[in-house]
Amino acid sequence: MMYLNDQYLREVPNEFEELSRAIFYSDALFETIRVVKGRALLLDHHLNRLRMGMDLLGMQWPAHWTSQNIMEQIQRGFPGSVRLRWTVWRKPGGWYAPTQTEVGYSMTAVPLDAEAFQWPNNTVSLGICEEVHLPIDAFSGLKTLNAARYVQAARMAKLRGWDDALLLNERGRVAEATSSNLFWWEGTELRTIALSEGCVAGVFRAFLLEQVSDLGIPVREVWLEPEELDSLNGLFLTNSIRGIVPAQLEGTASKPSAATQELAQQLYLRLLGA
Repeated sequence: MMYLNDQYLREVPNEFEELSRAIFYSDALFETIRVVKGRALLLDHHLNRLRMGMDLLGMQWPAHWTSQNIMEQIQRGFPGSVRLRWTVWRKPGGWYAPTQTEVGYSMTAVPLDAEAFQWPNNTVSLGICEEVHLPIDAFSGLKTLNAARYVQAARMAKLRGWDDALLLNERGRVAEATSSNLFWWEGTELRTIALSEGCVAGVFRAFLLEQVSDLGIPVREVWLEPEELDSLNGLFLTNSIRGIVPAQLEGTASKPSAATQELAQQLYLRLLGA
């Protein structure tokens, strides 16, 4: 039996049972993919991260999940330009210890505001969410449904009038924003938070790090104390949907860098073509 939204049901709905491990244990992963005219951008990067997560969680990768097969599914079901969420969960069975390795999955989508990446008119205002601290372990880089810390950080940002929040890790150092990785400039060199600091292994982050060596831009992966943010210039955020957006810590005189927009244009050209 089941009591659902003030109604008693004699049987648990099949759809609910299918998703039970995702609902009860957050035993699931997801990827958020920018699709432009039916083309899933950075699909191989998304597949690599998803497969790494499934291996860590002991989920079986379906044999037919090739890059070509997934691209065909996306093109058939979502031929336009959309923000696509691909969620993968473990099939029902067991309590904390699962009895299954097989997975179910879904793809849902909403239209993009624009096909091309848009350079924002304003910088993203950031604040530090000191209430939330991210753990550092082998699972930190994954995108799981266990997003309570990110939800609370986003709530705090909204309540305090920021556009986004920076989350700290268990060591009290800066890890990432609620759905983005953090970069900044030091002279003509780039810096970003190392994955060992507990941030998600962002797909656009990985793409950027691959490309900047070809562009002749030195980059270092480092750790960052919160008090160091005041002295940084050229902050920007990256994720697979928005690409690159300039950012500024609330209450500081930090300034965006013209090099950020130039870098964005070069990366978009490489990603989308002329």
